[in-house]
Order: sequence, then C-alpha cells, then structure tokens
Amino acid sequence: MKKFINSNYGKISCTILAAGGLSLLIYVLKRWPKPKPKPETEPTLGPKSEPQSMPKLGPKSVSIFLRELHGGYRAWNRLETETYKEAQISSAPDSAGALQQELQKELPDLMILQQNVEDLENSEKEGVAENILAQALKKASDKPHEAYEIEMLLVEVLIYKGGKQDLETALKCKCLKDESLKDARRPLFKAIIYQMLGSIKEAKQHWDEFIVVRDPAFRREIDFDHFKRHVDRLLQANARQNHENS
Repeated sequence: MKKFINSNYGKISCTILAAGGLSLLIYVLKRWPKPKPKPETEPTLGPKSEPQSMPKLGPKSVSIFLRELHGGYRAWNRLETETYKEAQISSAPDSAGALQQELQKELPDLMILQQNVEDLENSEKEGVAENILAQALKKASDKPHEAYEIEMLLVEVLIYKGGKQDLETALKCKCLKDESLKDARRPLFKAIIYQMLGSIKEAKQHWDEFIVVRDPAFRREIDFDHFKRHVDRLLQANARQNHENS
C-alpha cells in the first residue's frame, strides 16, 4: 500500500511539475519582447515620390512669411546684414530662368520670387531682374495683389541697383503710394530712397513712419543714425561696383 501511494504520488508530482513547466514556458513566450518590424524601403502603395527642390509651404508657413514680408523684417534684415560680396556670376542664368518660370504660374510663390531676385542681385544682374519684373508687372495688370507684390520686388531691385534715375523711378511706383494695405516695406523703401538721394528730412519722416507701422518698441533698438550707417554701406557698395564696371 505504501509503495502504491509513493508510486502514484510520484506520478502526480511529475504531472504537476510538467504542467507547471508548460505554463511557465507559455507565460515567458507571451512576455518575451517581439522584434520590431524593419521599415520598408519602398512605400507599399502608390508611386515613389520625386524629390523636390523646395518643400511646399503649409498655410501656417505662408502666413509667417507674409507677416515677415509685410512687416518689413526681411527688407530691414537684408539692409542691415548684407555683406556686398563679390558677384556670383554663375548663378545668374539659372535664377533668371527660374524667376521667369515662377512668374508664369497662375499663383507665383512669393518666397521663390524673392530668392530668385536676390540671387540675380548678388550676381550683379539687377538689370535682368528689372526687365523680367517690369514685363511681368504689365501682364499682371488685371491681378491687383500680384501686381502689387511684383512691383514691390521691382522697387527693391531699383534700390539695390542704386542709380539716381533708378531711385527716382522707384519713387514713382504705385505700390509706394498704395495705402490700402498695411505694409512696413512702403515707408522703409521710401526712407532708403530719400536717404540715398540726400533728402534727409524726407528720409527721417518715412523712417519714423516705418517705426510706427512695424513696432514703436523697435525705436529703442534701432535709431535713425543706425539706419543711415547701413544706407551709407549700400551707397559705398554701389559706388565701388560702378567704379569696377567703368
């Protein structure tokens, strides 16, 4: 009887141990971290997207860009930080073609236009930019907003071109007389032009207007003398360029 009990106890113990071991194995396998799937090298649906030279701007990015543009931040930052390096002639043909191509679109991208114009100016091809923008301005006569932005670009080109006739032509542009849109570039460009022409009183008047439109607190950071120093740098760069071209 004792032997039978011992024998059955041993069988029962083995069965319990085996069942317990199996349960433990199942628990461990369930808890064991699964390997992360490798990322697919190609998308599973749709064609492979082509790389873009410039990312598309979302509504928020466009809004920020326009706020900086109309707030005069970009125009002032350029005047203040421009280094007037040697011309990069090699970039001119591509920039001219890109500018023309963008202007032919139904809705030109202002950021691309701005960059192409600056590339042409850095290549000392302000005349090329002026001609392209002047032609585009005529074609945009039935698109008031587009015409306004193109003409503002033209004014900036004429400023950095820097001749007396260029500056006088810039002052006659309609966009500098249009008060329908709050745009700090308007008084800033007029302040620069009058300062370059030597009309200090008018320059100071429009500089004060620029401060009001942009932000009165800006006056504590930048005063009129600081502005004049940067306009003088532009005048010196234009004089140096004219001397080299003569």
